[in-house]
Amino acid sequence: MKNIILAAAITLASPAFSADYLDTQYGPDGLEAHLLKTSVSNDILTVAFMIENSTAEKVKFVSMAVDNVLYTTKDKKYPVLKDAENKYLASTIVYGNISQRGFLFATVPDASYRSITMEAGSKKVGWVKFEAPAGSDWPIEVSLPGITPFTIDKPES
Repeated sequence: MKNIILAAAITLASPAFSADYLDTQYGPDGLEAHLLKTSVSNDILTVAFMIENSTAEKVKFVSMAVDNVLYTTKDKKYPVLKDAENKYLASTIVYGNISQRGFLFATVPDASYRSITMEAGSKKVGWVKFEAPAGSDWPIEVSLPGITPFTIDKPES
């Protein structure tokens, strides 16, 4: 009985296993990026991810300008899609006052929109939409600024 209780306590106290994510890549200062989900519907690829500060310290990192989020095939780069109002098809974005550049996770950025601070142990979830790759272009690499690229196979229908 003690072994069962101990096993349950370890399981509940343990961080999420990598099996909870499609992939994990690493960024600066102990940040981790987890690929949560990919899907294709109506020729649109949706990629959901989480940025996690797995350290015991507050981390300040360069903000993620949406125009630097892209995927690459063998010979071409694809940017995040925009809507009819020229706004990115992505999770919450703050747009710069002068440049109108969009930034992911920038809820209260510094005046220049150049950095974001994450508290120890905190997580931020985001998503972006792209034109879906042609059938022969898979696998693709999805790049988030400052993070090692994710290699993504074609999602099952």
